[in-house]
Amino acid sequence: MNKEKIAELQKSHEVVAEFNFEHRDIEKGYAKRTLHIDISTGKIETRPVTDQMIDLWTGGRGFDMWLMFKEITKDTKWDSPENPICFSQGPLGGVVSFPGAGKTIATSISPLTNSIIDCNVGGYFGPYFKFAGFDALSITGKSDDEIIIYIDAVSRKVTIEKAPLESVNSHILAEELTEMYADDIIDKKNISVVSAGTGAENSRMGVLNFSFFDWRRGVARLKQAGRGGIGTVLRNKKIKAVIVKNREISPAWRISKPVIPNPVKLEKCTECRGEDEIKNICAIICEWNSDPEYVIEMMQDIQDKERCISRKSIEELCLKTGVPRGKLYHIATFYKTFSLEPKGEKIIQVCLGTACHVKGAANILSSFERELGIKQGETTEDGKFTLEAVACLGCCSLAPVAKIGDEIIGNIKAKDVSNIINAERGEERE
Repeated sequence: MNKEKIAELQKSHEVVAEFNFEHRDIEKGYAKRTLHIDISTGKIETRPVTDQMIDLWTGGRGFDMWLMFKEITKDTKWDSPENPICFSQGPLGGVVSFPGAGKTIATSISPLTNSIIDCNVGGYFGPYFKFAGFDALSITGKSDDEIIIYIDAVSRKVTIEKAPLESVNSHILAEELTEMYADDIIDKKNISVVSAGTGAENSRMGVLNFSFFDWRRGVARLKQAGRGGIGTVLRNKKIKAVIVKNREISPAWRISKPVIPNPVKLEKCTECRGEDEIKNICAIICEWNSDPEYVIEMMQDIQDKERCISRKSIEELCLKTGVPRGKLYHIATFYKTFSLEPKGEKIIQVCLGTACHVKGAANILSSFERELGIKQGETTEDGKFTLEAVACLGCCSLAPVAKIGDEIIGNIKAKDVSNIINAERGEERE
């Protein structure tokens, strides 16, 4: 994104309120405080999380309800200034060992029902807010101007800023603010933006968009909290975005001992294929500043570039990042995306999920095996194709389904396989 444009956007900001907070360690899943922001008055404060709150409400939706009941009355409507937007996580928020621990629960009074609703969303916002030292966030009031709320866990500061020039639409706004507040390209993963687009201004079913930076695509992508029109509430308050900047304490990928958990035939690990491969490996490691926190990302880039994780890859990663060989082999053998042997130029995946299975997926897989002369899990001698059976490709309505490279082929029949392979080899269809 154009840096001059980003500088112009940031220059147009006017800080209308500022609040400094102290670092707070997380103990047994709790920071023991919440953050409250009243955008009508500009008042920003922390409030304690008591043992009673923990015993009664635990976190997430419970904390949101507790905070909401402190702000609303029987007469509060969805567009009343006192109608809060609340965000909270559970005590496991951000614990990478547990699937779903990145969820954020958002609540407000719904424009659709005029009753309290909640919705949940994945991504990084919840964990980053927890790492900043807060268990929940409550935003009340209304602004006369377009504003953003910036929660910076690095400088330990919260600001409310007028933001007149940024786009309203989330897919653009998230990229603008990620570029604006990240120190460099690696730091972009530490930014999460909550916003709602122009659709939320013109309907009562607007969603909240939560951004996360996809380093492989190089863009800020979005997840949605969509139930009840909570995005409409955000835009009614004239909030363009709520931004959290993480203080770089995301837990690294860890195992207790540098051992390989399952028997692995390491003799299968491919030897280096030449100087070009070494240069490519070293260039990829340098792109990630040899930072051991990003060793999985380095390995994904190496897999994409070289189609396998070779012995030389392991050696170079170990040498330049300091990550033990045992852990590197653990990663390379744990995740299916990695292979110790070269994969084909194109991966053919045949879905064996329930919907595909009942429509003859097993016969389709057998047809691919016969046509390619290999079994599933193997690669053709010419290195063109690797055949894989997968549990689900997420296209049940098109069952049976196969994926070749990035292309999804639906409603496939066993008799079609020969023509499909011929087409992929550049030969004429029969």
